[in-house]
Amino acid sequence: MEKMTQTQMENMTSKELKRICIDDYGIVGVSKKPKEVVIAAILAYYRTKARMEDTQSRPAAAAPTKISGVEFQGQSIVTKPGEDFGKRTTTTIHVSCGASSGSFPVVGRSVLEIGEFLREVLNVDRLSTGLVNGAEVPGDYIMQPGDHLEFLKPASKKGF
Repeated sequence: MEKMTQTQMENMTSKELKRICIDDYGIVGVSKKPKEVVIAAILAYYRTKARMEDTQSRPAAAAPTKISGVEFQGQSIVTKPGEDFGKRTTTTIHVSCGASSGSFPVVGRSVLEIGEFLREVLNVDRLSTGLVNGAEVPGDYIMQPGDHLEFLKPASKKGF
């Protein structure tokens, strides 16, 4: 679907916008939201898509420098004690949203899956942005061992 302007969206019905969100852009969680929130979700989708395209068009990063030290927070839980060595533990990732945080076994899951999974536990807003290790990532980013995930609520949005 071609990118729409805010004026074009304001001239559409809420039902049309919600269908576009779900069917064309894969944006979930808007079916019961007011029209202005649905428009904000589409505009946020456009911004995220533009940032991803900008990132992909950048030249390759310079060669990495030598690491002199690493600091991280992590936890491994023995979840399969009968398995072979190296397959007995599940690494957890520290996930935070505002004042709420915790370590969860979400390695190998996408940011969108984690946001849905922890929506009620951490009060993750559906329009939140996922930051992995301090950098904004797309929703299909797959979490790796050692990553830190933080959900940021869009500025100037109160709870609905």
